[in-house]
Amino acid sequence: MLRTVPYLSICFFLMVLQTKAQFSDAEIGVNGLTCSQCSRSVEFSIKKLDFVKDVQMDLEHTQGKIIFKPGMKVYIEKIARAVEEAGFSVRYLTADFVFDNVTIQEGYCFPFENRLYQFVKTEPKNLRGTTQIKFIGKNFLPKKEYKGWELDLKPKCGETKERVFYVTL
Repeated sequence: MLRTVPYLSICFFLMVLQTKAQFSDAEIGVNGLTCSQCSRSVEFSIKKLDFVKDVQMDLEHTQGKIIFKPGMKVYIEKIARAVEEAGFSVRYLTADFVFDNVTIQEGYCFPFENRLYQFVKTEPKNLRGTTQIKFIGKNFLPKKEYKGWELDLKPKCGETKERVFYVTL
């Protein structure tokens, strides 16, 4: 019996670590970047967020890679707001999220850090490991592209007070 206690403790610890999913990094496309000063303005605006570890902007492709601090709660909407506050708009925003053998489909919802994430226009698929999800919404897409999604953005997660983010693969 005494031998099984440490073994069970280790199993429980590993199980808790595996369920401690979080966003690890994100990619953002930024409209309007034309010079290095523009790029630095967006970079510094995003770096001010307390959950951001690093930002690497690519002026040639007008996009950036954002690395998050481990263990910090990530606020995707604050990233979009930081870009807007720097005077630019978001072309796209994707983030890497770790899924543990989850089967998703159109309308599938999952809770994470007091928010709900709902899949839109998504075929049934099993997600295991790091998966890139794309955020859909007014703050995450150009107006013209958002119009193409707008009719599909209907809450299917039931009654909730939590913020719902629409995502797709």
